[in-house]
Amino acid sequence: MTALAVDRAALATLEAALDDARERGDERPALVVVAATLGALGVALPAVERVAAAELIAQRRNEWLRRLQSGRRSDSTHTAYRVAIDDLIAWSEREQRTTLDEQAVVDYFHDYRQRTRPAPATYHRRFVLLRRYLRWLAQRDRVPDPFLGLEAPPKPSQQNDWLTPPEFERMLWSAANPIRNKPGLASRDRLVLLTLVTTGLRRSELIALDWRDMDLDGQHASLLVRHGKGDRSRRQPLPRALAEELRRERAMRDPRPADPVFCGLEGGRLRAKVLAAIVSRATRRAGINKHVTVHTLRHTAATWLRQGSADARLVAEYLGHADMSTVARYAHVGNDELHGAVEQLAQRAGYRTPGSPPSRGSHGRM
Repeated sequence: MTALAVDRAALATLEAALDDARERGDERPALVVVAATLGALGVALPAVERVAAAELIAQRRNEWLRRLQSGRRSDSTHTAYRVAIDDLIAWSEREQRTTLDEQAVVDYFHDYRQRTRPAPATYHRRFVLLRRYLRWLAQRDRVPDPFLGLEAPPKPSQQNDWLTPPEFERMLWSAANPIRNKPGLASRDRLVLLTLVTTGLRRSELIALDWRDMDLDGQHASLLVRHGKGDRSRRQPLPRALAEELRRERAMRDPRPADPVFCGLEGGRLRAKVLAAIVSRATRRAGINKHVTVHTLRHTAATWLRQGSADARLVAEYLGHADMSTVARYAHVGNDELHGAVEQLAQRAGYRTPGSPPSRGSHGRM
């Protein structure tokens, strides 16, 4: 048989394999089917496999991101997946490697650590996101799952900073006395900080608040979180003093129901970067050396609430958590509480200073 005849026979075999795949409803890219067929025939073509894998990962990327949107996942989750998948594709093209085998994934994460020096929580999240995406792709397109034999890195504990009442007082003073007092700046920043620490709202929840969400006139003032985490809505109580300030703000501005409660100085809805700057500016001027973010104020609200009530169920409900176990990473225990707790244990154990008489009801026996 001539070389031309051999070539035609090989092409016919591949064409038949592709036709058969399509008849079975196999929607994988053509190069993926060809690479799988060649692999089944014992032909190793790394370049074809690499191109096929890159094409498949890139092609399914948009489909996966659309699935996230249809599931109403948060914007931050959508962005995190997009960034992670795009970084994996860029690494694959730069290194000319397929990313559908275990060693390639190991090498990618080694490169990721060297390039970005991610925090443990960031690294863990990148691993989990790519594992979830590539496992979905493996099941959908019947390709190897490169994460099958890999264990995830340990999930880092999330013991974030929280503020003591004196520290938050200093932040409030700093917000109310800015260096450059632009019109409306001091009152807005102070009100933002007070709302965050007394409600425990997430960043996106505070930014999304409209005046129609505020119930300020009844006996028990509250606000409505329309789309909390997991797209759950909840009614959040407001302290009376904060409700009164918000009522004055509403009367002064005379807003429409759909207008935002918290605005930039130009009047538009408050942006995430501006909100972060409000917290950062007040922290810096207050001389606080902790890493304080919007989420730190949520931690602070949870911690103060637990210290005041000792009721984990109440804290979970207040923060809008479906799972009560999540409260553990927010509700920090203060040093004074620990000392108070150990004294209570000593009292219950009947521990006394040597030589002191036994308490009433004790028989004094060892």
